[in-house]
Amino acid sequence: MEEMKGIGVFPGVVTGKTAVFRHAILGNVDHILTDTPETELESFRNAHRSVLEEIKNINGSTKEERDMLAVYESMLTDPDFLSLIKENIAERRYNASWAVEAATEKYTSALAALGDAYFAERINDIRDAEGLLLSSIAGISSEVVVPEPAVLVADYLTPSELIQMDRSNVLGILLDTGGPTSHVAILCHSDEIPAILGLGDISSKTEDGDTVAMDAREGIAILSPDEKTLRSFRARKGIATRTEKELRKEADLPAVTLDGKQIHLMCNIEGVDGIDSVINAGAEGVGLFRTEFMVLGNLNDSEEKKAAAYEEVARRIGDRGPVTFRTYDLGGDKMADCMYEGEENPVLGWRAVRFCMERKDIFRSQLISILRASAVSPSVRLMFPMISGSEELLEVLGFLEEVKSECREKGIAFDENMKIGTMIETPSAAITADVLVNHVDFMSIGTNDLIQYTIAVDRGNEKIAHLYRPLHPAVLRLLKYVSDVAGKAGVPLSICGEMAGHVEYIPLLVGLGFDELSMTAHSVLEARKRIRELRADSCRDLADRILSLPDATKVEEALREFNEADNPQ
Repeated sequence: MEEMKGIGVFPGVVTGKTAVFRHAILGNVDHILTDTPETELESFRNAHRSVLEEIKNINGSTKEERDMLAVYESMLTDPDFLSLIKENIAERRYNASWAVEAATEKYTSALAALGDAYFAERINDIRDAEGLLLSSIAGISSEVVVPEPAVLVADYLTPSELIQMDRSNVLGILLDTGGPTSHVAILCHSDEIPAILGLGDISSKTEDGDTVAMDAREGIAILSPDEKTLRSFRARKGIATRTEKELRKEADLPAVTLDGKQIHLMCNIEGVDGIDSVINAGAEGVGLFRTEFMVLGNLNDSEEKKAAAYEEVARRIGDRGPVTFRTYDLGGDKMADCMYEGEENPVLGWRAVRFCMERKDIFRSQLISILRASAVSPSVRLMFPMISGSEELLEVLGFLEEVKSECREKGIAFDENMKIGTMIETPSAAITADVLVNHVDFMSIGTNDLIQYTIAVDRGNEKIAHLYRPLHPAVLRLLKYVSDVAGKAGVPLSICGEMAGHVEYIPLLVGLGFDELSMTAHSVLEARKRIRELRADSCRDLADRILSLPDATKVEEALREFNEADNPQ
């Protein structure tokens, strides 16, 4: 029996037999110069044609899958990449496999030199595309087959492999590699498949038919568990299943504390595929619709297509509460192809409204689409990301007024009273919230970026991940200040960053004065239960005490003690 620890990306407790998949070793390609470049070119063209057709024939069932397929197709049709491969064959006389490997190495080395988290994931995408091409050239199939119910164990999975495979028999997934922001992690979360990534060498320690136990919430996998351990995991699974059923029963109950404080729970979604999850979780609307995920593959999607999607969300969810469309938050770790300009630090660069205000053609089309959706439901709200201060906010609001005037001239119907808001995710915005609050109808704090900018820690950098502390006193003081400003002005304020979805943070957030939280649909169920166990006055006392503490470690200890003492479970 051996216990292994990795990164859980979707919670679930599973016991069962394993189905092991290991990729054929395609590295160390034979570096052979060819005397017949025409033959090698034809070999590459056939492989490229086959892979591209395969990608185009895959029917992605979710938005995440379709977006990933669009990324693959974009890479496999990139003219510079293809030109370099053909040049390697025709001029340098590399064989087809070596030509692909050399072109990939040139691209990935350039991206690696940038040292950014987004480009680290981009490298993985290019490597995946390389693997598809090399497999096709070598005539090797990488189809993943799980013929009967089992836990899939693999060295790695590419998004295309995960999308293509029949997942009906997949009880869970255990991988040697991968991180919480990888595309495979996103797809597992979207498909609600319990998964643990980054386990190191689990695929080399496992054979088909071995027994495994996994708890994806804890990130723990047990190889060849004894009977006592199996009974323990089966008991965990039973508890988790019963808990989930109980939480579902409470989906229509209000999130009200024991002393009568109501907390409004909303969802973060990325596309129309998230509508059902919002409804099933009993959420009170959409606190954050990440519009950029719909266009990463094609920023030039038509206004009609965007408007139709926005209108569907407004129509189906608008009677539950606000439907908040955040304008494109492109850049940083969400780059569209047209944005790459070799920035040394794109997280602090040409992104979000900075990009939109330079590409007003793209921005105008999106604003019109959102305005059209507002005619469907008065619950539609519009929110701007990455605002740094009042001058930037007023510039963006001025452009919105121009677009509204154009709509009136063209007879495009929209809600003249649509609520307009801003995200607070830079320290400058938080510190000047008392100014920004005078120009908007609501505000929402994006804690993910606010934390990394406040304490100067790249949340995607593994070397300093231990310094990314949501409970750093500086972060908490900013949260408290913005909460006080919004409360005094009578302007609704929510949190839509990851802090909102962590049940252990909820007592502190309630105590700091937040009564609107937006999170994943799965988190809404747990958050509702926790809120109904709390007293708002106790949460306020907790917040007052925590705000006086000098460092994150003492804050974490105080919050942990509160949760252990004030939790019926």
